[in-house]
Amino acid sequence: MTVIHGRNGTGKTSLLEAVHYCALTRGLGGSTDRECLSFGKEHFTIRGGFISDRGSVTEVRIDYSPEKEKRIYVNDQEMTSFSRHVGSIPCVTFTPQELSIVTGAPAERRKFLDSSICQCDRRYMHELMTYRRVLQQRNALLACGIDHHGNLAGLDIWTEQLSMHAASIVRTRQLFLSRFIPIFKSVHALLPGDTEPAIIYHSTLGEIEHDSGIEEIGRRFTERFNQLRNQEIQRRQTLAGPHRDDLRLIAGGHDVRKFASQGQQRSYLIAMKIALRQYLYELMDEEPLSLLDDLFSELDEQIADRIVQTLEHCGQVLVTSTVERTGHGIVNYHMERNNKEQ
Repeated sequence: MTVIHGRNGTGKTSLLEAVHYCALTRGLGGSTDRECLSFGKEHFTIRGGFISDRGSVTEVRIDYSPEKEKRIYVNDQEMTSFSRHVGSIPCVTFTPQELSIVTGAPAERRKFLDSSICQCDRRYMHELMTYRRVLQQRNALLACGIDHHGNLAGLDIWTEQLSMHAASIVRTRQLFLSRFIPIFKSVHALLPGDTEPAIIYHSTLGEIEHDSGIEEIGRRFTERFNQLRNQEIQRRQTLAGPHRDDLRLIAGGHDVRKFASQGQQRSYLIAMKIALRQYLYELMDEEPLSLLDDLFSELDEQIADRIVQTLEHCGQVLVTSTVERTGHGIVNYHMERNNKEQ
């Protein structure tokens, strides 16, 4: 574990963001490319070198300017599709902004699900992109208004396609959670406190049996869309599907979003992130990078120490902090001192 410490504004988060760009092709915490430009600058270039557990070397270069957009090179070869690179360098993050996964709208929890699965399943990434295109077409048809038989026939065609892709997405999410949740519970048990956690997938279909196949789920989606047809025509939008699903995050039988303290919400999310790191490692047989921004803020010292102990054997971990930390295996990197030396 490397603790990158120094005063606020010395570039600690920017260092994590550069690593995140190289691994996942985008800014940290949902920042746009333009927002990552230094004030007054017209472009940025990032270069990073990565060594896998097997010893293979990956060199990444990212060039960005608002005029030319973003260009990514891996081992000197330009990537025409950024999605092909995602998952090559597995990476798990924690930022204060990501607390919205616990406290925010359902879209934030869906984003956590989708980005987690996409790192290790390119088929799911393709399915998700296709689903969004079909959803956009179906919503466009509904927005135009259904006023004749031809539009109804077109709606049926888009509904059939949407049901098929929706079923595949929901089934993959189910499989992910069936493996992720036991890991999460074991990580959560390492932290102080005796609350039993639970993560429940809430689908617009209602309860879905874990042994349900894609065809059965697809059939149920078609039935659901038929039930909602009049409402969808009236409201001019698609009212069911995985784009409206949610995760319920529970601790001690209560909704974490409503009843947990800020510190409890923070430690709950950290446990989710550590569990994701373990999930990716077990699936990909490669230790993910862990980028943890402002990790220890609002955590009591007992929980902070337990998290450090948990992260000791978790591969390469980069943590930002305003103060240095001591402990077994911790290396401190002082931003201001090292910047002066350079």
